[in-house]
Amino acid sequence: MTQVTVADRTVYDTDEWLAAWSRSTVERLRPADCHRPLLYRLEYSPFWHGYEIDTGLGPIWDRPVLTTGSLYAGYGPGYLAEHPDEVAALMDHAAGQMAGTCGLLVLNLPLEAALQWALVRPPDGMVRLDLAYHRVIGAGRDPIVGDVDRHERHDWRRRWRRATEKGVRLVEETDPAPERVDEVVALANGSALRHGWPVLYDRATAMAVLGVPGARLLRADWHGRTVAGFVALEHDRRLYLWAGGMDHTVVREVSPYLFVLYELLRMGPERGWERLEFGKGNDAFKRRYGFTGVELWSLWYAADPADVAVYRPKLAALHQKLGAFQGL
Repeated sequence: MTQVTVADRTVYDTDEWLAAWSRSTVERLRPADCHRPLLYRLEYSPFWHGYEIDTGLGPIWDRPVLTTGSLYAGYGPGYLAEHPDEVAALMDHAAGQMAGTCGLLVLNLPLEAALQWALVRPPDGMVRLDLAYHRVIGAGRDPIVGDVDRHERHDWRRRWRRATEKGVRLVEETDPAPERVDEVVALANGSALRHGWPVLYDRATAMAVLGVPGARLLRADWHGRTVAGFVALEHDRRLYLWAGGMDHTVVREVSPYLFVLYELLRMGPERGWERLEFGKGNDAFKRRYGFTGVELWSLWYAADPADVAVYRPKLAALHQKLGAFQGL
């Protein structure tokens, strides 16, 4: 089976993704300098705000924070952990950019990568923010639904068959009309709002991501109505479901989320996909349907030694409460 390893590079490590994210409008951020697009000075992220909402802790930071990449990237730059000299150079460079911030967050590394990174530069804090879920396509007892529970397996097939018989079809669009993008963005934001999070996406950001090579809009179309959709990215034999949602009013009739997942897993082998990356959040649902979670750890480096006593206890509380919320 394919596993996430320290050396894995993902679509979020590509120049094309970094260029697209420089046009994002959902986070208040700016590149720390023109030479290292990986480093951002972050003032506000709806994603981080969501973590604060889930835990009830309130704001963690009272100043901007320097980050490697974005919370909107499914994975951080774990591949760097196998190159200690590059980690050291990045950390030295970041140290010169920390003035006026709460420090540096190295975001969303798989655990092994986080531990290797920490050997090069021990952090002042370490927090597990999330899990990224994936399925190895074709693995398990059933080539499509894998090793899910027998009841869930039969129910999933039944729901897919019913949706197909009712006329739901999967539509892929590499150059979608703006109104179709708006439909999927609205569904994605609806999922966030249902969980008490702020609005996470907007059209400008979605259009920027859709400009990445291999990007496409995936929609469950029911007689001209978009009942589920994703902004997706294909890269290196993986399909990443970056942002998406569904119309909850039609779940009993056509189960649009399960329909899309079944279709993608069914067509994966003929497309040459090895993994379906399902992103973060909705942990219980993803586990129920056979997706494996990779813990994502973030390392914090204080801008000032005096800040350690202020922020390390807050990050420790965030780690504990998020773990409980995510069922860990």
